[in-house]
Amino acid sequence: MSRSSRFLLTLGAAVALAGGTAGAAAPEQPSEPFFPRSGNRGYDVKHYTVSLGYQPRSGMLTVRDTVEARATSGLRKFSLDLDGLKVTSVSVDGEAAEYGRGRGKVKVVPVTPPAKGEAFTVELRYQGVPRKVTDPDGSTEGWYRTDDGAVAVGEPVGTAAWLACNNAPRDKASFDIQISVRAGVKAVSNGRLLSRRNVDGRVRWSWSEPEPMATYLALVDIGKGKLVQGRVGKLPTWTLVDPRLAQASRAAIDSLPAIIRWESHIYGPYPFAAAGSAVDVADLEYALETQTRPIYAFAPDRTTVVHETAHQWFGDSVSLERWPNIWLNEGLATWTQWYFAEQHGGRTAQQVFAELYRRPASAAGFWNPPSGHPGQAKNLFAVSTYVRGAMTLQALRGEIGTHDLLRILRTWATERRYGHGDIEEFIALADRVSGKHLRGFFDRWLFQRGKP
Repeated sequence: MSRSSRFLLTLGAAVALAGGTAGAAAPEQPSEPFFPRSGNRGYDVKHYTVSLGYQPRSGMLTVRDTVEARATSGLRKFSLDLDGLKVTSVSVDGEAAEYGRGRGKVKVVPVTPPAKGEAFTVELRYQGVPRKVTDPDGSTEGWYRTDDGAVAVGEPVGTAAWLACNNAPRDKASFDIQISVRAGVKAVSNGRLLSRRNVDGRVRWSWSEPEPMATYLALVDIGKGKLVQGRVGKLPTWTLVDPRLAQASRAAIDSLPAIIRWESHIYGPYPFAAAGSAVDVADLEYALETQTRPIYAFAPDRTTVVHETAHQWFGDSVSLERWPNIWLNEGLATWTQWYFAEQHGGRTAQQVFAELYRRPASAAGFWNPPSGHPGQAKNLFAVSTYVRGAMTLQALRGEIGTHDLLRILRTWATERRYGHGDIEEFIALADRVSGKHLRGFFDRWLFQRGKP
């Protein structure tokens, strides 16, 4: 993600953001500490089938949402995350279920409770005018009405503004998303475009993402842009660009095939069955690594495309278990853009590192919070998450060499493909690949406050 400030990704300067907590490595916690109300550990979602109907004039969204899951415990009752919309029906395995609402939840009481290990299917129908979600740092995500449609993004918890789901990064699932809109408007989501059909005077766009995806990476983009299909070798791509941003974004978007090929060379094969971009005019003002098809709410430069494409390996394919491990997404993607520039005639990653490291220890807002220990949800997207996070990898490169660093990153992306990882597991991998004991190094760079 490129959160809020585009210059952040060039990393020629930094914003003074303070925060975090003192201490070393964060203690083990059994659940999500930053968003403890999001998600439900009683079940594991396998697949979402979602049908959306959108009326741009009224902003009304009508949804049929089918959730296929497996119980991880006996479920006399359970909940899904949904923020604000009106639920009109819920069934479990075809039987109408009792349900209620409360604090961003749909609370379901099935007639026949699923037993532990049992597969079950929930179907929900709901409607309303979806809204934005305000994060602890004051930024927003969720559903954005635009002058020609809408954009929906979800990091960290905004997907629940339009989708009833198990809204935690640990629970990944495949998705089929259908979006019905009026003729003349395009509708884009994740994965491959399966079909585009006229149904009752409207156009139904059907998209499928068969690989596991965290809910916060789901995308909806509805607008009048031009949808262009292409290929990167055998990999199909779909890109939707708002006409107002087409000229300014063309060079960066056209560089996507070369970026995918380069990142595939160093990190292993591209992890998904489709790729592309969505460039649209929306109030969110940041880019996000929505799976297979990053969204840019401005005309991106090549650096931003490198960053969001790197997330397809680091963050999308290999996902977080818990939000405090955000360094594994943002630090790795930011270092990738430095290394890309180094390999394509720009400044070396070491030159960038050296310039940034000259910042004095008194620049507390630059160095804190430590990127491996954000401390509070409001610090998830602090400058240090990106900048100090990338500096950690460059400092590690100085300790173990370029060859071993690239081996670590490729192994991480390969061994955990479509799965999860946490920082402790990354450190263990670095020890294994390098043959060194790097705990002290990582403690200084990831977990201790102040200048390492």
